[in-house]
Amino acid sequence: MTLICVGLSAYLIDGQLKELRGMIVQRAGAVSGQLSALAAHLIEQDRELLAELSRSALEEAGVRAVTIYDAQLEPVSHAGPAIQPPDVSTLSRDQPQQFHIDEDQLQVIHAIVGKRPAAGPGNEEILGWVQMHFSWHQYELRKYQSLLSTAMILGLSALISLAMFSYVNHTLRGDLVNVLQAIRRLANGSRDFHIHIPGNDEFSDIARELNRLSAAQVKELQELQRSLEMSNSDLRETLETVEIQNIELDLARREAVRANRVKSEFLANTSHEIRTPLNSIIGFSNILLKSELQGRQREALETMRNSAESLLTIINDILDFSKLEAGKLVFDRSPINLRELAEDTLIMLAPQAYDKGLELALFIQHDCPDTVLGDALRLRQMMTNLINNAIKFTPSGHIRVDIVCVDCNPESATLTVRVSDTGIGINAAQRDSIFKDFAQADASVTRQYGGTGLGLVIVKGLAKEMGGEVGVDSDFGKGSTFWFTVNLPIDHNAMQIRNFNALRGYSVALYERSTLYAQSLSDVLQSWGMEVRHCRDIRQLDRSCDYSILCLDKQESNRRLPSETPGHPGIVLSPNLGDQPHNDGRIWLSKPVSCVRLYDALCGDIHQQLGGNREAPYFGNNRVLIVDDNPSNLHILSAFLADFGIDAVSACNGVEALSYCQDQLFDLIFIDIQMPQLDGIEASRQIRQSSPNSATPIVAISAYLAPENPQQIQQAGINEYLSKPVGESQLATVLDQYLQRGSPSTEPVAHYLPASEAFADEPRPVDIGECLHLSRQRPELAINMLEMLTEELPATRTALINSYNDRDWQQLAEISHGLKGNCAYTGTPNLRQAVLALENTLKAGDTQALQPRHREVLAAIDELLTWTDEHDLEVLFE
Repeated sequence: MTLICVGLSAYLIDGQLKELRGMIVQRAGAVSGQLSALAAHLIEQDRELLAELSRSALEEAGVRAVTIYDAQLEPVSHAGPAIQPPDVSTLSRDQPQQFHIDEDQLQVIHAIVGKRPAAGPGNEEILGWVQMHFSWHQYELRKYQSLLSTAMILGLSALISLAMFSYVNHTLRGDLVNVLQAIRRLANGSRDFHIHIPGNDEFSDIARELNRLSAAQVKELQELQRSLEMSNSDLRETLETVEIQNIELDLARREAVRANRVKSEFLANTSHEIRTPLNSIIGFSNILLKSELQGRQREALETMRNSAESLLTIINDILDFSKLEAGKLVFDRSPINLRELAEDTLIMLAPQAYDKGLELALFIQHDCPDTVLGDALRLRQMMTNLINNAIKFTPSGHIRVDIVCVDCNPESATLTVRVSDTGIGINAAQRDSIFKDFAQADASVTRQYGGTGLGLVIVKGLAKEMGGEVGVDSDFGKGSTFWFTVNLPIDHNAMQIRNFNALRGYSVALYERSTLYAQSLSDVLQSWGMEVRHCRDIRQLDRSCDYSILCLDKQESNRRLPSETPGHPGIVLSPNLGDQPHNDGRIWLSKPVSCVRLYDALCGDIHQQLGGNREAPYFGNNRVLIVDDNPSNLHILSAFLADFGIDAVSACNGVEALSYCQDQLFDLIFIDIQMPQLDGIEASRQIRQSSPNSATPIVAISAYLAPENPQQIQQAGINEYLSKPVGESQLATVLDQYLQRGSPSTEPVAHYLPASEAFADEPRPVDIGECLHLSRQRPELAINMLEMLTEELPATRTALINSYNDRDWQQLAEISHGLKGNCAYTGTPNLRQAVLALENTLKAGDTQALQPRHREVLAAIDELLTWTDEHDLEVLFE
């Protein structure tokens, strides 16, 4: 309010002062006008009177000085302090009166207009000028008077307002204090509460409302207290009930834990008991299938074997699910070649797919690492489950397997495996349930297709344990794509199994009616640097290529093929290879084919492909002990080992095995894990500690898919673990790893040397006969292989010298091993023998003998290079 009054007073005073200032200026103009009118009559006639008039003008209020000028601005009369004459340039007849206002004074210049006595009538002119100076003294006086009076009025108003405010504040404060005290008492829970404020204003209304609020609060508190008493009584009863239920739940939980443990033990023991007779059924079925059987007998036996293998698959799924549920699944960490693993899986499942007329194709992204570290068994199991699922639900079309690298760094890679099919597909509602336990997309699926519904659950569990995930993209009737991701470390120390660049620059004619499999095979061949010319009509096969590959489907397996062109190596891939030999000059391989077997076939290194099946390697010069408490398992394993020329020693338990190991020295020991009296783990530990076989390799064989405790297996000194039933391929791999191969003939056989040169005193650097034998009598291929070897020899020679000078024996061993592999495809006996001697010396660790062996290899290289420069290979191989 005070600010409003001050602002209003300032506004009024400012307006009043502006009005006063205007009146002073107006009055100065009138005075100067009157003086100029009088001076017009006196300036020419009576200047003394004019001077008197100027002095009398000083008596006017506010006038400080007066000066009268003639027309030439010469002073005529002056009164008051000296003043500065006006500027001639600013004076004009058009502006007879001028005001000059500043902070100190007001200056008025007025023209003296009149007629000169000699002038004619009506001719007026400027006779002179009147210059008057006025001071602002009167204005300042009036201003200060106004300010003083305004300040007095404002001060008086402020005093009156303050007095009124104090009175009102005192009155309101008393009522407010009473209300505040009442609210505090109400907040503190006072039940004896009443407030009285006289009058009929807002505070008295507040007091009445507070009194009603206090009464309502007292009533609510009474009701609340009664409710609390009832709730406490109910809560005590509830707590007693909950305590009883907790005791019952604890007892039920303990019973469930015990039951789950009993279930796991029951599954483990039952699986062992079931897998053992299954091992016998499958093993004896394989043995009987090798014998002469009639058609119906062979069909019944194959049905029995397939049924047993299906039952074994179901048992394996249940066991894996049980381990995943219990969190006891242990993962291995070993090198895995991704392409080899995927190809082996497809080859294993190919018969089921080809029986339904389905095409299988594998695509591996080029930026995927070749080798990773992980559990090959579990990764193969995940792929097998997805591919099996695709085969089961795909009536026609194809199944495509893609392995892509979605994220890669120097240490690890995130891989996505996708299995796409053209099957029945599933709708959106069914996609949410297929990854649940014992669930399939439709109840009728179990009746129509069979299965336990655990395959996808196991894939999901394994992917989760490996840090990945699973998913499905599908539309009903349009096929499905199941996928899973895993993150695995990259193995940077993996050795390359083949030098696939050896075929770079060669051309291959490919016949394949399936565009999908043709693309898959073309990707592999092109990654080796080969030129692929594909055709879907065998009559359009390009005969000018270096190689030809004929891919037959199920309908074409028995078709008549065009005759082989001489010098044109041909390979046939057939899904129904059969047992009958093919003597048509081509190499016949099963479809789908692994890249290693295809490469070896193109390079001519598959033994006896032209004559039929490959013979089993011979290990008859080794002593092997097999230990198992089941006679059937001993019989089957003995029969399998007999196929490799091994007459094994059998022991029925661990105690008997220890007795044999104390008396005899073995080259390899196969031992079962679960046996009475002394199990396989403890028996292996005692063999390592106190027997002549402390360094003998031990391979554990068990009906379990994987060891429960791999660390316990390793601590016992067990080198390898195999799961029953053991296949012949697994057995051959283990034997080849731990045993030395021998020859069934007692007489030494010359290696690839023809009779004409077997007893030559100095064999030539290149054996023409051996080259033709390795190339299957194809001179053009023999020349190409020999030229490829000689092209790499100068760089290899330099690397051998550098490694030897640097004393890098590991690098020297790798170079010699690679050179030995290259010599295996060419008839270079001198170089091959020198490299073999160097490699054996490196393995023996005899550094003293390295220098002569190293010189022998360098000399053999120089000899071979000199010989090839001096001879025309095309002439020699005609």
